[in-house]
Amino acid sequence: MTETKNALVRNEVAIALKDIGDNRAVYPLIDALSNAQLRRSRGTLLYAMEEMHYEPDIEIIVALIGDASLEVRMQSFLLFEKVAEKLSEQQKQVCINVILQCKDVSPNEMFDEALALLKK
Repeated sequence: MTETKNALVRNEVAIALKDIGDNRAVYPLIDALSNAQLRRSRGTLLYAMEEMHYEPDIEIIVALIGDASLEVRMQSFLLFEKVAEKLSEQQKQVCINVILQCKDVSPNEMFDEALALLKK
């Protein structure tokens, strides 16, 4: 997925992976999310993970709540909201730390909402 320079092809692959629904696709999707050169595809990459088991990499997703793109912020928040109550105490603490660090750099209300979800 990270090999192609064509954003349209990359987005089509992400949608196909979503349709297949195989959790093995989470790792290439997370890898693509972490690639700064692919930042314009992040909304689609996050969307593709909706029904997958992405909890082990939640700290990468939660950090994107501070992204410049509204689509990415919303999609990452929705993914986080979906699993916040299921996270282990250790994962919650990691997410709190990530949120607080990101909030200092890029404050927005979604970070406050994410913190509130963790304190339930």
